[in-house]
Amino acid sequence: GKPVGIKYHGGNLVCDEVIKNGKKVTELKCHLDISEGRKKPKSYITWVPSDGLPCEVRVYNHLFTEPEPSDRWEEELNSESEIVHPNAMIDPSVISLVDKKGLDKWKSNQALQFERLGYFVLDIDTTFDSTTKEGKLVFNRTVSLKEDKAVVKKDDAESEQKRRRAEQQRNAAAARDKLLTIDPKDLFKMAPEYEGKYSKFDDTGLPTHLADGTEVTKSAKKKLEKERTKHAKKFAKSKK
Repeated sequence: GKPVGIKYHGGNLVCDEVIKNGKKVTELKCHLDISEGRKKPKSYITWVPSDGLPCEVRVYNHLFTEPEPSDRWEEELNSESEIVHPNAMIDPSVISLVDKKGLDKWKSNQALQFERLGYFVLDIDTTFDSTTKEGKLVFNRTVSLKEDKAVVKKDDAESEQKRRRAEQQRNAAAARDKLLTIDPKDLFKMAPEYEGKYSKFDDTGLPTHLADGTEVTKSAKKKLEKERTKHAKKFAKSKK
């Protein structure tokens, strides 16, 4: 495979074999190239030694997928606003800084920079004892770092999707505003969503026949009457 650099160590790491259990990768067999003539690798990996400390890492992102949530905010909630990594590992060199004894509910706790991820603080859920090395370590991300090019490209695509969603929302808002200019008695004649659906109406503007001449059923009329009542309330409210 292609070599990668080992950050802060030196040498190129080359993967010789990938061990899998079904589709899941369980082990990588590699060798370290420390020869003088080795090529400079294009990328480097961050690593944790075998005696690393297990911990839980909570990565927080934006609560909404839109910069300015609309009245449909429940649909714009970000499903990845909190991502929990329960089986993370950190370097053991920080052991003296992450003891539960130093925790304070009312003050900012110990902050650490996790390389390529951001800045994290020790959470009050931590029960870790640095003497016995027992208990749980929990970290929360407070600030993210500058993203790499791959992430920026992904964000550009996401920004385009957001722009399209924002445009759709503006168009939907404009359609709602236009709808509020239609008198309730003309709703089924002039509203775009009903355009061409009905051919005959009663004296109140309620449809009696479909475009093909079929008579509108009683149950359908009841639904249409409910829709018109809802529209009438919005129409009246917009005139105040």
